[in-house]
Amino acid sequence: MLSRRQFLAAAALQSAPRPNIVFICSDDHHHQCLGAPGNPNIATPNLDKLASRGVNFTHGIVSTPQCGPSRGILLSGLESYQNGLRSNGALAFKPGLGPTVVEQLRRSGYATHLVGKWHITDTPQACGFSSAPLWLRGGGSKYVDPLLRHGIDGRDEPTPGHITELLSTAAVDVIRAARGPYMLWLTYNAPHTPWTALDAYRPKNPLPPAAHPKDAKPFDWSTYYAVISHMDAQIGRVINAIEISGQWANTLIVFLGDNGYLCGTKGLDGKVHPWEESIRVPYIVSGGLVKARGKDPVPVASIDLPATFLDYAAVKPAAPLAGNSLKSLLSGGRPENEHAYASWTDGRPEALTPARQVEPYRLVRTRYYKYIVWESGRQALYEFDKDPGEVNNLLAKPSALHKQVADEMRGALMERAQATADPFVFK
Repeated sequence: MLSRRQFLAAAALQSAPRPNIVFICSDDHHHQCLGAPGNPNIATPNLDKLASRGVNFTHGIVSTPQCGPSRGILLSGLESYQNGLRSNGALAFKPGLGPTVVEQLRRSGYATHLVGKWHITDTPQACGFSSAPLWLRGGGSKYVDPLLRHGIDGRDEPTPGHITELLSTAAVDVIRAARGPYMLWLTYNAPHTPWTALDAYRPKNPLPPAAHPKDAKPFDWSTYYAVISHMDAQIGRVINAIEISGQWANTLIVFLGDNGYLCGTKGLDGKVHPWEESIRVPYIVSGGLVKARGKDPVPVASIDLPATFLDYAAVKPAAPLAGNSLKSLLSGGRPENEHAYASWTDGRPEALTPARQVEPYRLVRTRYYKYIVWESGRQALYEFDKDPGEVNNLLAKPSALHKQVADEMRGALMERAQATADPFVFK
């Protein structure tokens, strides 16, 4: 029999309002292109403040570094090789996958709203969204007067204005009209190309981030920074709407880059490759439900967010998920994650635009090391804090320590493969 104190605590828990979930995603966002990680050359005061009021996972990564599969992982809670949405050249979930995380939230009583970039074959309705006030069907868009869809059944329409501002206004409208628990899925296309920068946001000193490789090929940091700073100003409007409406205390807010951006690293553009600028992203969790502690280097991945959303909503997953909930950690508990994993599965040329092949790989990160194994069997180990440019493969002439580290990390990858039914063959 429950004591009176236990009974009152249980009753309070049951009567407490379920938290709102606001997920904000940028597109092609270099992990150092915020002020919060220590880049003084870019102005992002709103995201910096959000990070200071929550947790800034400085070593957070995405589980597959490409636009479509990154979103597929966040919707399904499964790795790209599990859910079938493997690349931008394979954008549909496999049949019979079961309800997405968003659909599970909707069934539990959440209003689920999509605003922004979609970039998946399956429709928003099929993935669990109850409304889509303003959204971009495909993967890219011009910034001024874009073609956007108004309403969940909408068709492409020329929409006057700047896309970052239009999406932010739609998000603010959702927040102001909210009644009861909701999930807002706000996915910007900034800073994805083709960039249109507003001159008011151009930095006076557009130097690359301090840890960006010195031998990287030239990159237009001025325009890239300006697009991000403009997005930051618009995110400020969204956060302000949450606070003015009195929702801050009961809202979980996540800001994530859908993937990184190489910005000339190793002579490369885009993402997909296993290098830090590709897989590592801005990863901030904030809001009144999060115990603020600023920077945290614990290894986390985007695959952990779907489990986190369901945990905060007190929804039991319909099927096992591939990630770990971060709720305990965000509440001030000890970290459970010792490893974070990422993968690239689709080695076909059509997986990328323009068509080219990137060899499939699996990688695992700890706080200090990253181990990569490619489909061909070649391997690499990097100590990224000491070697941020990933120049020195420690397995070229491994010490006893580095051989031990690589063996342990390879073992963790193989355990992960078994747990997630990964078809990757370790040679």
